[in-house]
This record gives sequence, structure tokens and C-alpha cells, in this order.
Amino acid sequence: MLRKVIPLIFMLVCFSAIAEDKKSQQQLEEFLASTNTLSAHFQQKLVDEYGMLLQQSTGTLNMQRPGKFRWDYILPYPQSIISNGKKLWMYDSELEQANVRPYDQMLSSSPVNLLDKNQKLDEEFIVYSLPFEKDQHWIKLLPKNKESDFKEMLIGMHNGKIKTMHFLDNFNQRTEIDFEKMTTNVNFTAKQFEFSAPQGTDIIGDF
Repeated sequence: MLRKVIPLIFMLVCFSAIAEDKKSQQQLEEFLASTNTLSAHFQQKLVDEYGMLLQQSTGTLNMQRPGKFRWDYILPYPQSIISNGKKLWMYDSELEQANVRPYDQMLSSSPVNLLDKNQKLDEEFIVYSLPFEKDQHWIKLLPKNKESDFKEMLIGMHNGKIKTMHFLDNFNQRTEIDFEKMTTNVNFTAKQFEFSAPQGTDIIGDF
């Protein structure tokens, strides 16, 4: 009898894992499908392949589909990345400098790139669901495009929203972003995603 029970338990565990896998991917896809705008605070870290901290920053993110966002760094020094869906500005107030480029040149590894899309994950990624950990459902995304500027992306879901995003780049450095106070489908004004250069700002690039 024991020999029959053990395989049965194993089958139940496997079934539970498969169900959890589907639940994790479904949560992320439902979040992306239902979110047209979002606002959040974030903490960001950059660590090397040995886990040594290279950079640490905090700030806010506001975004609206399609293509509009503000990624404002507050600490350790203020910087802003702003897009109106056509042009992308990277502004450093201390240097009094703004770099401008077309929106479609935004790096594929940018968190906003994933958040701005509304499509099935397996169209661009190989999708793996990982064990529930740290009160989050985890999904690993491996880009199908071999020329991608990152190797893998980890997404942590909490209460149906993205809580954590990790990116492993081709230099084995990992960007870790933790979101807080996230709200979705909020209203923004059109000016929220436009950049007006302060007087004296040195503008570089396509403008």
C-alpha cells in the first residue's frame, strides 16, 4: 500500500507545482493587461556578479500606455528619464545637461519596456515560474532574442501587482528594483510626460 501512496503524493505535489506555475504567469499577464497607468516609489540597486553593491538609488515612477513615463531619481542625486512616446529625455540637473533620443531607442532591459506592452509573455520570452518566496510569486523570463541586452529577468508578484524586478545583464551585473506604494489606472495630465529644459541646459542629441 505504501508503494502506491508515495507515487500518488508525488503526483499531487507535481500537480500543485504546475498549478502554481500557471498562477504566477497568469497574475503577471493579467496585471499587464489591466494596467493602463501606474504610479510607484522604488528602490534600486546595482550589484556585480559577486553580490557587491555598486550603486543604490531611490525615486518615483509614473507611466501611461503607450510609451509615456517619468522615471525620477531622487537619491543619491536627482536625475530624470522622461518619455512622451516619441522622444526620450535623460536629464541631469547637477550637470545641467539633457540627452535626447527617439523613444524606440530605449533599452529592451528597461522595466518600462515590459510594463508598456500588453501581450502574451511567451511571445518574447521563455517563461519559468519559480517557488513562492519572500511573500511573492516569482516568474523568470529569458529573452528569445539572442541580441537582447539582458540574460534574464525575474519578476516578483504580490497581491496581483509587480513588487520586484531583477535584471541580469550580459556583464553579469544585476539591477534589483523594489516597488512600493504602487497604484494603477490613475489619471495624469498631458504635461506630466513632457520635458521643458530649464534655461541654461545643454541639450545633446536628436531634438
